[in-house]
Amino acid sequence: MRRFIRKAAGLLVCLTVLFGQGISQPENDDLSGRIGISAGMGVNYHNAQDIVNRVNSFSIISQRAQDFKSGVEFFGIVSLPLSEDWVVKAEYVYMLASYNQTTQGGFGPAEFSYDVHMPTLIGQYMLYDAGTYNFKVGVGFGYHFGTYKEKIAQFQGEYTAKGLGSLLELEGNTGLGTNLYAHLGTQARWDFIGDLKNENGNSPTGSATATTLHFFSIGARLGVTYYF
Repeated sequence: MRRFIRKAAGLLVCLTVLFGQGISQPENDDLSGRIGISAGMGVNYHNAQDIVNRVNSFSIISQRAQDFKSGVEFFGIVSLPLSEDWVVKAEYVYMLASYNQTTQGGFGPAEFSYDVHMPTLIGQYMLYDAGTYNFKVGVGFGYHFGTYKEKIAQFQGEYTAKGLGSLLELEGNTGLGTNLYAHLGTQARWDFIGDLKNENGNSPTGSATATTLHFFSIGARLGVTYYF
């Protein structure tokens, strides 16, 4: 994972500098002083260990789920300058992932899925601002909400949970024009989304202990930023 972080950070720097070359300077070349909005999508590699343990607890599942799983996320951001060096941004991320497992004994396919809504407030420090591109590091916290669903044969269940989440990130924006920029980023997340409960307040059926939606993830993203 450390190798993944180093490679992602190095790629982010290279792409930011490369794509920023040859773009004409905006009239206001201080990006840290401009309001920005961003949107895009990303992929992550995460470990929701309680979900993995629950999937693997069903003896009829023919193949064990791996500890780490890929997921997809979609994001929207509003960033506001505080000073020449500091930026605050409000971010919303919707993440989803699923396991589609085969069963033994003619029970048919088994489906396990979860999605997480992650609004987060992030403080960023501007490492470099060249007008045609910038490079920032940030840390953030938020209160997140998740839903877990499972379907095995005729049995179905849906459970929800909420809790705190935190992240560390590297972000770069590189010019495509005076106002439009390509958004590149990588994030490491630690989410502590608590005990899953259904609408009646019950935990997932058959669980000997509480099942949470805690997870750790590392991801990369691509999108666009518009600076005003």
